[in-house]
Amino acid sequence: MTFYLKSRLILSIIFVLTLFACQNQTEKAFVGNLPDDMTRIWIGAEYWANPLQDWQLNNGRMECVVSGGGRNMYLLTHEIDSVPGNFKIRIRTGKLDNTNDSLNKGWIGFKIGIKGEFDDYRSSAVRGQGFPVGITTSGLLFIGKKDSPIQKVKTSFDDILLELTSSQKEDKYILKLAAYDKEHTLISEIKRTDIQPEWIEGGIAIVCHNGDLTEFPDKRTYSEYPVWGTAKGTARGGNVRFWFSDWNISGSKISVHKERAFGPILFAQHTLSNGILKMTAQMPPIGKKDGQIVDFQTKIADKWETMAQADIDTLSRTATFKINYWDISKDIDYRLVYELYSAGNRLMPHYFEGTIRKEPLDKDEIVVAAFTGNNDLGFPNNDIVESIKYHDPDILFFSGDQIYEGVGGYSNQKSPLDKASIDYLRKWYLYGWAYRDLMRDRPTVAIPDDHDVYHGNIWGAGGEAMPEGLSGADAQDAGGYKMPAIWVNMVQRTQTSHLPDPYSTNLVGSGISTYYTSMDYAGVSFAIIEDRKFKSAPKPLFPDAKIWNGWAQNRKWDVLSKSNVLHAHLLGSAQLEFLDSWAGNWSKDTWMKVLLSQTIFANVATLPEEDAFSDAIVPKLRVMKQGD
Repeated sequence: MTFYLKSRLILSIIFVLTLFACQNQTEKAFVGNLPDDMTRIWIGAEYWANPLQDWQLNNGRMECVVSGGGRNMYLLTHEIDSVPGNFKIRIRTGKLDNTNDSLNKGWIGFKIGIKGEFDDYRSSAVRGQGFPVGITTSGLLFIGKKDSPIQKVKTSFDDILLELTSSQKEDKYILKLAAYDKEHTLISEIKRTDIQPEWIEGGIAIVCHNGDLTEFPDKRTYSEYPVWGTAKGTARGGNVRFWFSDWNISGSKISVHKERAFGPILFAQHTLSNGILKMTAQMPPIGKKDGQIVDFQTKIADKWETMAQADIDTLSRTATFKINYWDISKDIDYRLVYELYSAGNRLMPHYFEGTIRKEPLDKDEIVVAAFTGNNDLGFPNNDIVESIKYHDPDILFFSGDQIYEGVGGYSNQKSPLDKASIDYLRKWYLYGWAYRDLMRDRPTVAIPDDHDVYHGNIWGAGGEAMPEGLSGADAQDAGGYKMPAIWVNMVQRTQTSHLPDPYSTNLVGSGISTYYTSMDYAGVSFAIIEDRKFKSAPKPLFPDAKIWNGWAQNRKWDVLSKSNVLHAHLLGSAQLEFLDSWAGNWSKDTWMKVLLSQTIFANVATLPEEDAFSDAIVPKLRVMKQGD
């Protein structure tokens, strides 16, 4: 009897442990379920697409719709962990083009062990390097490198299943890659037994690559000065366009990080001025079956109540709220609510929460954290974010260049309009991804500068369009905007639509809106101006100076005697009228005034005489130390 009870107890323990282990494996598993009856550009919150505009969700499949180097879909919520164990990754794939044309050189499959230069999953998603595993378009399976003795697979690439499995042997791993046809018949498989743990531990992505396979080095190296713009091997071209579906990941070596999902409400910015709250929610490129509005809610009697709704703009993908008579005397929690069309072909609610802080009218000191030149060379800028949190500022001010043309890699795309908009948005999203936890509960002022509108320099000439037929510095020196007004307005909506209402609603130049305004907060009156949009270009004013990129190339031209001309503008007459009104208004307990602009109006600087034809020497000048 005792033996029987002990046996039953042992069996019960085994059953519980087995059940727990199975449940743990299930919790670690990833199943890439997607809605199967819709099309949209943005795949979902679990993914980061590189680059965004070259991918789409189409009836349950992820499709790489533009051929090019380094196209990949990074999984944010799961990774291969640095613990003992095993994993399995599976994906179905096939070529998009239903033709018999031969494929260009390239490969499809996975990258595993993806790591960025900085210890953060966002760095890995955007600029990370990983261990390649897959099949070349010539039919060669590979694990990290091509092994010529392996026999090539004969396949039309219409529908194949790739399955990568791992097993551990002492301090190394064994990887096996198998390819199956659509009837699940094994086509070919290979195995590699010398895999170091550090090669494969990290992020996971699916890859669709046009070009040569870059074999994995034994050790990752990062450029001392990263490439601005197009990294080697990422240009558009070729015909390597594939779909992917049924992405499954499982195993004891897989870790889950659901909190890393990004979206669909990506981030929000707000201002509070004279009791008026304005907030803009930034959304991804949604589809027709997704929700088209965002709700703004606050808690009333411990219940969330909708205070406002806003439509999502079809180009900027923003939803902007304006709420009058806001209670500035206390902290108020808020949440944004949005319904996304999801797996199971149904709308599912998603939330983004934050706090509108009480207006600090009782503080003797108002702290403003100021940022400028937000490139991605240190993305996601954790050191900056942590330092800002330490100082706990009352206001955030981003004075321009929230993006650069090369942010996120893959250069930039200036046409057609919607693709150009998404190209900008994927760069802009990195700004929000880095700073959203600071912005969700602090008033934020952001104003675009030259690089935000794809300029190296800009003299806006009153918002006019740049003369046709010019490019580069010649185009900029002529004055005006390179990009069309509708695109510039899209950029301005993403960055400034949450600011207090503009002083003037008139369009200028080629149809560009203005946003210069004032913000009264905590006894400080801020003038937020546009010192680029109305500025006259120097080249048409001073032909004898031989201007190039804003710099006089004619050494005989006397700047002191010849640079003072009539009809040159800096801020424009309407903006000067606004500043006159603002400067004289000290109402509403204003005790201080601050002017916020993209650039300073005057700068005394010296350059080596032989290099004084541009500022190209500036980044190369010696950094002076104390006592020099």
